[in-house]
Amino acid sequence: MVVYAYTSMTKVINPAGWSDDNHPERDSTVFYGEYKCSGPGSSAAGRVKYTKHLTDEQIKPFLSLGYIQGSKWLLPPPNPKV
Repeated sequence: MVVYAYTSMTKVINPAGWSDDNHPERDSTVFYGEYKCSGPGSSAAGRVKYTKHLTDEQIKPFLSLGYIQGSKWLLPPPNPKV
């Protein structure tokens, strides 16, 4: 699973977005999504056909700290009043 959100993509990004390394059976097992990316590498022209351009609703789970179990490994933000 690969999801890019709010990512500035330079022209070094491969326009296809994904390579199956000559194993087309991998194409059916990958999830490739993009949400509000910018820059010359963010153009969807040439992307693999199964690239998903995610909606506001579809991206929500991926932007949640719960998705990455953030409470288990991320420190809380500093308290400026201390």
